[in-house]
Amino acid sequence: MKLLAFLGDREAEVEVRPVEGGFEVSIDGQTQFVDTAPCDGQAYSLIVDHRSYDVSVHETGRDLYVVRHGGFRCDVRVVDPLVAAAQALEATSGPAEVTAVMPGRVVKLLVEEGQEVAEGQGLLILEAMKMENEVAAPRAGIVQELPVSAGQAVEGGQTLALIE
Repeated sequence: MKLLAFLGDREAEVEVRPVEGGFEVSIDGQTQFVDTAPCDGQAYSLIVDHRSYDVSVHETGRDLYVVRHGGFRCDVRVVDPLVAAAQALEATSGPAEVTAVMPGRVVKLLVEEGQEVAEGQGLLILEAMKMENEVAAPRAGIVQELPVSAGQAVEGGQTLALIE
């Protein structure tokens, strides 16, 4: 299975193949054998290159995960390119829902309801992981809904705008 993983502004190509005794995992062409064992709930024990790692994985939204290892926390977005392509084809008709890719805070609204926008035009500024990101319109249309306001905290997967 081929996937794209996003950690902050870093993008990685990930391929996971089941093999006897575990998985072969390639990240940007670097391949490792990974032996996995589920623990309790969302915790896993991994053995990679003869080293043991205890990690927890919590799904926080569509394609969004919080991964914890030791005292570290990472917000990761994992996308199946085939699913994303199918969703892009579906998005050409009907309303386009713009969602937060990870938890954050709305810093500033750049448009208002009823406003016409061009594809790629900035809709709002979202602060996530101490970085400000402009959230752009996925296509041209009219902003039908803008259910967030400046200063509001949002969760991953939460609707930020609806464009028709």
